[in-house]
Amino acid sequence: MSQSLYTRRTMLKVGAALASAAILPAGEFRKDDPQGPHEAPALVVFFLNGGPSGLFNSAGSFLEKGSFGVRPDNVKALGNGLVVDAATFGNLPSIALSHMASINFQHGHYRHDLARAAVLQTGNHSNLLLLAGAMTTKAPIRCAIVNSLGFPVGISWDSPAEGGAAFTRVTDFRSVETELMRVPAFDHQEAAAAYGLAQGIREIADTPSTFLATEMLVRGGTSIVFSQPAYLGRPDRQFDIHKELDGATDRKIMSQLIPSLQIFLDRMLTLSNRNVVVALFGEFSRTVTTSDHEPGGTATIIGKYVRCGTAGPQNPDGSMPPNTPGTGALWAFLADALRLEDHPFGSNPNPGLLL
Repeated sequence: MSQSLYTRRTMLKVGAALASAAILPAGEFRKDDPQGPHEAPALVVFFLNGGPSGLFNSAGSFLEKGSFGVRPDNVKALGNGLVVDAATFGNLPSIALSHMASINFQHGHYRHDLARAAVLQTGNHSNLLLLAGAMTTKAPIRCAIVNSLGFPVGISWDSPAEGGAAFTRVTDFRSVETELMRVPAFDHQEAAAAYGLAQGIREIADTPSTFLATEMLVRGGTSIVFSQPAYLGRPDRQFDIHKELDGATDRKIMSQLIPSLQIFLDRMLTLSNRNVVVALFGEFSRTVTTSDHEPGGTATIIGKYVRCGTAGPQNPDGSMPPNTPGTGALWAFLADALRLEDHPFGSNPNPGLLL
């Protein structure tokens, strides 16, 4: 086959496959839920390696002292206590802003590797695979780790499979051509153009290609997609920004993600056959003044069944609110946002932030 992603031969193969494509499997919704019982759940985790400051999803916490450069004219109040950075999260599509929640977690770790493991793993079990194992799909890729950055240091590739779900590394668009065969009426050229990508791209090694590959996988039935989407900052921890008094570097890195994230959310949240939940978080947040490591963080969760609001704004010093639960509560919230009937993360302490 030609090295072009969008060759005539590829298009003919896709067309032939689509003629007999099966309907995507039903999601595991609660039986008493009348909303969308045929929507298959999909979780997309955009991991903000290094831990961004809370200015993005808890901006109101820093208004009084102007920490991280937060001012009344650069924030947007979304309702129910959720205040975001106007130029970044505040510029996401309206459907995302009305279905966005911030969920706090704490783990007690200050080292990057230990904090990452505390957020993404339960012992030697991957939280990604635990959720993937709780979802039913016939897609050949159940849990995809997308792009050249892979997992951050501290996260094991050797986690055991859960319910038959294991990691699949996806660094080249040829890896998702099988997924494309399952996608009814998917226009490759239109999708690439939407993300500003030229025809013929093969490697998944920048922000736009990461978002395109993620969309293709979700449309193809993959249950879990994980990536580090930022390609600015340090390659090994993009948001590890110390002594950041005005938030300028944090905003610069996050701003790189927003154009592709806008497109992705606009296209994914309106899918009729998928319940796509998008989570953006790092291993921790940052303290005020020194922008050091805070042993906990605040995740931004977006999904069609997420209620706009916050589990509690961060404290003015960047620390988590009193009685913030551990990281398992974040995954319990994600499982409920996906509307999984059975999952291993226990009860969700923030049911009021779900529709």
